[in-house]
Amino acid sequence: MPIMERRIYLDPNLYSAQLCHTSETYAFLAALCAATIVQLDAAAQLPAALDHPVIASATLPGELFANECLRERQTFDYIEHPSTLSVMTSFFMFAYYGNNEKHDKAWHYLQESISFAQTLDLDNERAIMKLDPVESQWWRRLYWLLFVTERAYAIQRRKHTRLHASIQLPLVFESEDPHLLSGFVNLVTLFSAIDDNFVNIWRGTRRRSLCSEPWLANTQRALDTTAFAIDNVTETQQLDINVSREWLHVLAWQMGVSNGLIRGKRRDSGGTYLGLEYPVELARRVVCITSGANSAALDSHGIGMEQKLSDIAGCLTDVLRCAEGDTSNTFIQGRYYLRTLLRQLSRMRGRESRYLKPLMSKADNLIGYELPPMLSPALTEMRGPDSREQGRVFEEESDAVGQIGPWPAERGMG
Repeated sequence: MPIMERRIYLDPNLYSAQLCHTSETYAFLAALCAATIVQLDAAAQLPAALDHPVIASATLPGELFANECLRERQTFDYIEHPSTLSVMTSFFMFAYYGNNEKHDKAWHYLQESISFAQTLDLDNERAIMKLDPVESQWWRRLYWLLFVTERAYAIQRRKHTRLHASIQLPLVFESEDPHLLSGFVNLVTLFSAIDDNFVNIWRGTRRRSLCSEPWLANTQRALDTTAFAIDNVTETQQLDINVSREWLHVLAWQMGVSNGLIRGKRRDSGGTYLGLEYPVELARRVVCITSGANSAALDSHGIGMEQKLSDIAGCLTDVLRCAEGDTSNTFIQGRYYLRTLLRQLSRMRGRESRYLKPLMSKADNLIGYELPPMLSPALTEMRGPDSREQGRVFEEESDAVGQIGPWPAERGMG
C-alpha cells in the first residue's frame, strides 16, 4: 500500500503495550485491521469475550475491528479537525464495507474520505507544492489512490465521480520503493484514460450521441496505449493493472452494444475489434493473465478482482448466447475461456466466489459438455446428455487453444 510508511507501521514498537496511541491513530489501526482481514478473507482468532457491548456483539474478526474503529471515533471530533489519518481511516472503512458488499455504507465512507481529502486541499497542486517535499509525496499518493478507487468503484456501482487529474503524479525513482511506486503510477495512468464521458455514459446520464464509434475506438486505443511499462513491478500489481485494463475494455464494448455500435464481425479503421468476437479475445487475454498467476497474488485483490472476473465472464456468456449455433473456432474457444473463468471463480480466496452460481445459471445449457473434475461440485452438474461426446469436444477445444487465429496482436499481458 503506497500510502503507508513502512518505517512507521512495521515497527514493532508501535504496537507495544507500553505505547499509548492517540484516539485518531487507534481508530486508524482498527480500520486497517478490519479492511485487511476481510480483503484477504482471513480468519483471525477472536479475543476472549469482553464486557463492552459493541465488542461482544461482533461475530467476525473484521466486524470486531470495524466496530472498535467506530466506537473510538465517537470519542473525538474527527470531522472538525481532519488529517491524513482521517482520510485513510475512512478509506479503510470503505474497503471493509465494500468487501462485505455493503455498498451503501462503502460509498458513504469513500465519499467521506474524499471530503476530508478536499478539505485538506489534497486536490490542490499549489497547496501541495507548499508542503515539505517528503510530505508532499505522501499526499500525492493518497490523492491518487482515492482517484483510482473512486473511479473503479463508481463504474462498478454506476455512481458519479468527484475527483479529477488535478495534481502531479508522485515521484517514482526518488521513492523508498521504486518498483511499488512504478506499479502504482501505471495503475493511475490506466484509470486516467477513463474520462468523465465514459463514467457518465456508463451511468446512463449522458446523451447516447456522445457514445459514437470514433469516441469508442479512441477509448479502446487509449486503454491499449497506457500502463505498459510494468516488467519491473510486482506480480500483484501486474495482475491488477492487466485485469483492470481488459475489464475496462469489456465495459467500453458493452457501451457500444447499448448504443447500437456493435454489428457482427468487423473492425474500425484503427484495428480495434467492435464485433462479437472482441469479448472472446478479451477473455482470452484474461485467461492468459490469470491462469499462471500465483494464487496469493490474485486473491490479495479481494472482492474487486472477483467482480472484474465475473463481469468479464458475464459479458462473454452474453456473446456466446448471441452466437449460439456458430461453430467457428472463435466461439468454440470462447466456451473454453468461459469454463476457465468459472473454474477461477470456483476457488477464489480458497473458496467458491459468491458470483459463481449466478454465472452458472446464466450459462446454463450454453457450455454443453462435462467440465473438468477439478471444478467445484456445483460446476460439474452443468452437463449435456452424452458424456463421451462431451469429453471428446473438451479435449479438442483444449488442444485448439492458442493454435487458431487470427487474433489481434498481443498487448503486453505481463
